[in-house]
Amino acid sequence: GAGGNGNVLKEICEPLGATLQVRDILSADPTLSVLELWGAEYQENCALLLRDESEGLFKAICARENCPCAFLGKVSGDGRLRLEDAADGSCPVDLPLELVLGDMPKKTFTSAAADLSAAAKPLALPADATLASALDRVLRLPSVGSKRFLTNKVDRSVSGLIAQQQCVGPLHTPLADVGVIAQAHGGVTGGATAVGEQPIKGLLSPAAMARLTVAEALTNLVWAPITALGDVKCSANWMWAAKLEGEGAAMYEACSAMAAVMAEVGVAVDGGKDSLSMAARVGDTTVKAPGALVVTVYAMVPDVTLVLTPDLKGDDSVLLHLDVANGRRRLGGSALAHVYGQLGDTTPDLDDPKALVAAFDAVQALAKRGALLSGHDVSDGGLLVALLEMAFAGDKGIEIDLAYVETGGLPGAVGSVGVMEAAFAEEVGMVVEVAKADADAVAAELRAAGVAVAVVGRSTGAAKEVVVNHVLKA
Repeated sequence: GAGGNGNVLKEICEPLGATLQVRDILSADPTLSVLELWGAEYQENCALLLRDESEGLFKAICARENCPCAFLGKVSGDGRLRLEDAADGSCPVDLPLELVLGDMPKKTFTSAAADLSAAAKPLALPADATLASALDRVLRLPSVGSKRFLTNKVDRSVSGLIAQQQCVGPLHTPLADVGVIAQAHGGVTGGATAVGEQPIKGLLSPAAMARLTVAEALTNLVWAPITALGDVKCSANWMWAAKLEGEGAAMYEACSAMAAVMAEVGVAVDGGKDSLSMAARVGDTTVKAPGALVVTVYAMVPDVTLVLTPDLKGDDSVLLHLDVANGRRRLGGSALAHVYGQLGDTTPDLDDPKALVAAFDAVQALAKRGALLSGHDVSDGGLLVALLEMAFAGDKGIEIDLAYVETGGLPGAVGSVGVMEAAFAEEVGMVVEVAKADADAVAAELRAAGVAVAVVGRSTGAAKEVVVNHVLKA
């Protein structure tokens, strides 16, 4: 694509090293000269190289999508760069390509993978750490307890087409997982978008970070009933200090993992951007930002009135945990490790992408027929934080049961874990609120779809108290 760093001629000719014969270019301003047309560094344009036999197909696609296109010329391979003015047949540019490109050898980048094991140490909590004291620390962490970034820098309702903005529930709490816009004021069709990012996990495993980023984006998007998972497209934004030792290899590892998991899940990247100089030197010290991938997913929504929000709705409803991790509870790179000044050794991961697909499709089916009251993803802070956010947003009391997680209560689960892992592990998962009368039927439907699910609590309505039950004392 031609952008702010170059013009159309430069973008097309440099990679090809061959002659370009130009036929015409679209312009709405007849006063522009050939030099102005071809030398302008305007953005929002893409340059493509097509086979001759694909010209008709490409024109048909552009006509269908109402997308202007111009066939600018052909590659002749004679080693000359020739620009022809279709208006008068003149040839203002006719140069050997070597004069344009010079002696440009192909660039070779070499980056050896860094050993991340040195930073990986088992999480060691203080002897006096309890569930209550750990929760107090986690909720004070800005990445968990502060959602100001959602409301301070954006307009939340401009245009009148915003179907789901950042704030939810009776207290207008900024906890929405997905943003939704309507296509028109008089209809219900629209589009949904959501974001995923897990940079701290990348300090332990760039590949796991990429997979978790994709999973978080989808578990945020799932609350808007879309056309199909296969219709989801993504923008992938990379922020990395790629030129520093080991970082290029780490980014390559993350990119390969992202591509592989998206192929398994059935979504695709159709755009993005990168910032690959995320480092600065201060005196003799180099400061670098953690490598980060931000995945923004988007899809069409047939009915924007069916969007689910995370705020609890019922006074005696049941909360079900959809466990995509199937019992695994790893604390590496978690908020819990962060608040105790540690990183941990083993990060969560998306071990089974098909389990995520099954959970996504099952939640979509339930949401489309109105079987769910609310829903939320498990992400920063873990399962306990996700449940508390639902209670805070709905201004409801809640009784939470972590016992099934600690004892490995899921059928086929990997094994039992302690209370800290049960509460704070940031494994891929979702929580749904269902009416008490529907809980058994919904749970059975989820299990039939291959989703590991268990009751993890209930709403207690006007009591406005939080009660946490678990097996191990803390």
